[in-house]
Amino acid sequence: MQPIKNTLRLFRSPLSSRIIAGMFLSLVAIEAILLVPSVQRRRGELLSQIEEVSTGKVRWIVTTYPAATGAELAQHLQQLQQDPMMRDILGGAVYDADGNLVQAFGEPPELAIAEALQNRQQLFTQTGERRYDIAWTTTGIGEGMLPDLVDNHWIVLRHNADGTQRALVFYILRISGLVLLIAGFITLAMMVLLSRLLITPILTLRHDLALAGETVACDDNAPEFASLRYPRKDELGEVIATFNQMYGQICGAISDRKQAEATLRHQNQEMQEYIRQVDQVTAAATAVDKGSFDPASLDDVAQRDDQLGQLARMFQLMAAHVQQRETKLKQQLMELTIEIDQAKLQKQVAQITESDYFQQIQAELKDLHPDEFWR
Repeated sequence: MQPIKNTLRLFRSPLSSRIIAGMFLSLVAIEAILLVPSVQRRRGELLSQIEEVSTGKVRWIVTTYPAATGAELAQHLQQLQQDPMMRDILGGAVYDADGNLVQAFGEPPELAIAEALQNRQQLFTQTGERRYDIAWTTTGIGEGMLPDLVDNHWIVLRHNADGTQRALVFYILRISGLVLLIAGFITLAMMVLLSRLLITPILTLRHDLALAGETVACDDNAPEFASLRYPRKDELGEVIATFNQMYGQICGAISDRKQAEATLRHQNQEMQEYIRQVDQVTAAATAVDKGSFDPASLDDVAQRDDQLGQLARMFQLMAAHVQQRETKLKQQLMELTIEIDQAKLQKQVAQITESDYFQQIQAELKDLHPDEFWR
């Protein structure tokens, strides 16, 4: 079943269909080109067979009747039509040495003596029928004849060449059938060869390309590509190797991009954390100004090893010094206020004690005896 499926898939493949069709048509075209000279050669062979048979009969008549006149030769030639082997002879004519017609019989030939001097065989076609005229000279065809005892005559016979045409048609059909059979066999063999060497690896590579696209899109692990099972050392093998290399480069680029994105996200988080801690330092400065600063609010920032952590630690130290100094100033201010109040009180007391009224009362108190006061 699998070979049949592969063959059907090969027929459905546009590339294989084009290759196979081009190969089949090329074979047919080559055979057609070779068929033209082959048909011409076959036509010549068939006409040569007719000529050989007629030449043998005419030579026998001329040799048997060396002293026959032109009319007698015409009668002997006419008798050839009664021979079953010579039924293709439709007619003929005998001419003297000067080209004058002596006698004709049957269907007269169209080959003239003037034309016979240039080409003594000629094929004529009329109303769908084919006629073949052949000319001989008695001196040229006779064997063992004495030229001085025989007058030279021209003998022209007309033959029916329709059988030759039918034989050519059968020959063309036979050769065409053989050509189609050979072309079909070669095409089928090339189909099997193409299926194994080209189409199946290409279809496998196409499947691997789709699988690679799905793998990249879904971010899955790298699959095992079936096209790598073909250890080829040709152009297709280079394409498969290039595809595998390209897939590795794409996977590497995607991995680098993911790593860069992760690094960027981490840096972004660090930057956001850095900005948040800078905002904490800014808020701490505002709190210091309002007097509500808590040094513990900068403990997480102070744990940093960079300049921001150093700034937070210095800010905490500075804020502690400022707070201590402020506390000290408040204490000093409180003490100063107490001292000012005591001095003011002493001054008021001094003003009272130094007044004339207080002196008078004090003098009176000195003169006053306690016993007298309680009476």
